[in-house]
This record gives sequence, structure tokens and C-alpha cells, in this order.
Amino acid sequence: MPAPGDLAPWPGRRLSSSWLIFSTVYGACVLLTAVVHDAGSIALTGFAVTVPMIGLLAAIDVTTRQLPRAISYATCALALPLLSFDPRLDGDGTWSAARGALLMVAITMAIRFVGRGSLGRGDVHFSPLLGAVAGWFGAREVVATWLATAMLGGFVAMIIVLSGRSRTTRFAYGPLMLLGLCAALLITAWR
Repeated sequence: MPAPGDLAPWPGRRLSSSWLIFSTVYGACVLLTAVVHDAGSIALTGFAVTVPMIGLLAAIDVTTRQLPRAISYATCALALPLLSFDPRLDGDGTWSAARGALLMVAITMAIRFVGRGSLGRGDVHFSPLLGAVAGWFGAREVVATWLATAMLGGFVAMIIVLSGRSRTTRFAYGPLMLLGLCAALLITAWR
């Protein structure tokens, strides 16, 4: 038993450190890409709204293997109008964020169906939020997000199998979806 005053591990310690890491990585990627692509102040506000909450969702998924839909949808409800009313200046369309959210949900549901439930319902609820962010930049970014996510998921699955665990071992997919989005955003920033 730790002595009073010692820094004993507490249940929220892993959550808070994961939240900080995910929020920092995602925030740097999305804001850098948005600035490079001349996002207006309204869109930048929309992206900024998503940073702490997407980081929190990924951290919750790592620690509990759950993605609370209330957080996903509340954040999407705040960010989507901001991203939709400040479209890209290159004429990608006023509702590209909404189209991105719909495309991401369609891809996620198709993968969930084909994968016979390998993705959870929380991943489906998380996808419109990520799709709105990627969709602001364009449909390519939504597809690139899922391609990067699939590659990361395959890599994690390969490590699981090579470590001697079962092929049916479950792992948190939300953080991989977030890292896939970050990879797509960084590619977009440098193109």
C-alpha cells in the first residue's frame, strides 16, 4: 500500500495521459493542415472544438474499449455547423463536412458488415465526427483516412498474432481511426 503523498496509480491517470497525447497529436495535425489550406476563422473554431473531445474519445477507447456516442454526437453537433458554414476557399462546396461525415459512416458501416462485427457500434458512432473533419478537406481525405486506418489495424492485428494471442483478440479501433485521420491530414498538408 502506498504511503500518503506517494504518486500511486489512480484509475484516471492512464486516461488523462492518453487524452493529452491524442489531443496534442490530433490538434497539431488538424490545425496545421487547416492553416495550410487557408481555413477561415469559423472553420478553425470548428476544428478547435473537436480537438479535446476527439482526444478524449480516443483515450476512453484505449482505457475502456468503449466510445461513448453522447460525446461523439454532441461534438459533431457543435463542429459540423462551424465546418459547414466556412467552406474551403477552393470551392469544394458548402456542405463538404456533412458529405464527409456521411461518407465516413457509409465506409465504416460497410467495413462493419463485411468484417462481421469486427468494428464496434462505438466506431460507427465515432465516424461522423472524424468524417466531418476529413470531409472539410475533401472526399479523398475521408477515403485516405480509412486506408491509413486499415493499414494500422492490419499492423496491430499482425503484432497480436505474432505475439501468440488469438486472431480473435479484440483491440480498440477508435485510436487507430484517429491516427488514420492524422496521417491523411498530414499528407494533405504537404500536397
